[in-house]
Amino acid sequence: MKTSTLRHGKRIALAFAAACVIGAAIAAPPGPTSNGEFYYYFDATGKAIGYRAIKCDGTFVSWGKTSTRWSNGYALCLPDI
Repeated sequence: MKTSTLRHGKRIALAFAAACVIGAAIAAPPGPTSNGEFYYYFDATGKAIGYRAIKCDGTFVSWGKTSTRWSNGYALCLPDI
C-alpha cells in the first residue's frame, strides 16, 4: 500500500514539474536566437520599451525590458573576406 502512494506522489510531482516548464516556455516573450536577429518590445501605446539583438559577430545587445508586444527583424550579415 505504501509503495503505490509513493508512486502516485512521484507522478504528481513529475506532472507538476512538466507543467511549470511548459508554462515558463509559453509565458516568456521571444528573443533573438541567431546572428543578425533583433527584437523591439513595445508598451500598450506603441512606444519602444526594450531591445534585444545578436549582432553579426555573435555579441548579445540589450536595453530596456521585454513585453508581449514585439516586432523582430534580421540584419544583413556579410561574410568576412
